[in-house]
Amino acid sequence: MTLSAPPQSGSRLGRLVGGTVLGSVLVVAGLLTAYLTIATSLVSTLVPDVPSGGGRVGIGLGVWSFALIAGGALLVAGTSRLAIILMMLRTGHDDGGPAARALVSTPDDVAVASGVTPREGRPIPELVIGAFGAAVVHELSSSRQIRHGRAGWESRTSDGWQPMEDPLDAAMRDAERVRRWLSTADLDFVVRVYAALVVSDRTLQRSPTCAVISAEQIPAWIASLPRQRTLTAGRRGRLLAMARSAASAEAGSRERSW
Repeated sequence: MTLSAPPQSGSRLGRLVGGTVLGSVLVVAGLLTAYLTIATSLVSTLVPDVPSGGGRVGIGLGVWSFALIAGGALLVAGTSRLAIILMMLRTGHDDGGPAARALVSTPDDVAVASGVTPREGRPIPELVIGAFGAAVVHELSSSRQIRHGRAGWESRTSDGWQPMEDPLDAAMRDAERVRRWLSTADLDFVVRVYAALVVSDRTLQRSPTCAVISAEQIPAWIASLPRQRTLTAGRRGRLLAMARSAASAEAGSRERSW
């Protein structure tokens, strides 16, 4: 099941038009397949003549079931694609962050939502949803904008270097916000939530609750997270729908006010 699609290369207009056309074609194909299967004699014409009547019925049921499943899959893929386009239009931004860029070639059961705001507070830069649960991904600015000195973390402002929140703590707090948000939602399943800070400085040490990785290590880190057997495709779809509805007007923008 396709939950989302990371951004592809090319112009924004091209992605919007291409995504809309593809989503519409998939939806129409799914509806048409279902209609031909249910309302016409298509299945009976596809079933070959066999000596045994029971065998013909069995083959017919198999063809009918396959056609319905294929139609449903096309419909789900198309509506998901159109929902992505709608989110792009609503947010006005679709460039994506390091997770969206790094996960462009991962399986379709991984989704990246940007600018998600669980109830209140700052938008979460990127929230990755998959069979493992959910993962908050923050990106550390370059050393020209952020530094770690003897007095702690500092950010460059118009007034010079000013104290700032520890980036690891910020990512962990956002993960806890997501965890509370999901635990208080009307869900009949538990979702594990992870946190990662994407850095270019390999000397920064991870914490017990927040991974420190490079952009190139994102796919491997996501793949290493343990899968939840109870997190079915349908439940992942519900999580993605929640993330989309909680996307702020600044979805896709990087959070820098640590």
